[in-house]
Amino acid sequence: MLTLRGKIFRSRKNVPYQLELIYLPYYFFKILVKNKKGETREFCGAIDAIVGNFSLMDYPLLEPGEINQIEFKPKLSIEEAKSALLKGARWFLYQRSLPVRERYQLIEVGEGELVFYPFWVGYYRNKARALEFLGLDAINKVLQGGEGRKVFIFAFAESRFYPEKSKDNQSPLE
Repeated sequence: MLTLRGKIFRSRKNVPYQLELIYLPYYFFKILVKNKKGETREFCGAIDAIVGNFSLMDYPLLEPGEINQIEFKPKLSIEEAKSALLKGARWFLYQRSLPVRERYQLIEVGEGELVFYPFWVGYYRNKARALEFLGLDAINKVLQGGEGRKVFIFAFAESRFYPEKSKDNQSPLE
């Protein structure tokens, strides 16, 4: 059973017994911000299309490719993702402005693009013998925890544990 409360990185003695490469749906947006001096910066904002979490990313080095079968379908439309992005980006800019006393203002958000982003997932059993997993960003090689872990759990729950539920929901891809 997958759990939300796992202490992910406390013990590295657990060696995954299975690894798989999965692709989760994300909407990528180009974000343009400006500070008081008039300097502008461009970022890539990402919203996962399952839960709606905001993250700021370097421009990913993704290459167009074919995915044989889309296992994890987006639950959010591009409009919902853009709304979540605006809220998340404004909050992020506000938080980052406080310590450096330099205000950034969100100027423009570009058109969103649906991307299936790769992650490695390793499965192992914890000390209580419950099934746990670690998620690793396949491009930036960053372990996923907290909000990222929640995305995996919701994606797995809908597509693997309750597949009949995901068939009922309409996807923007169909």
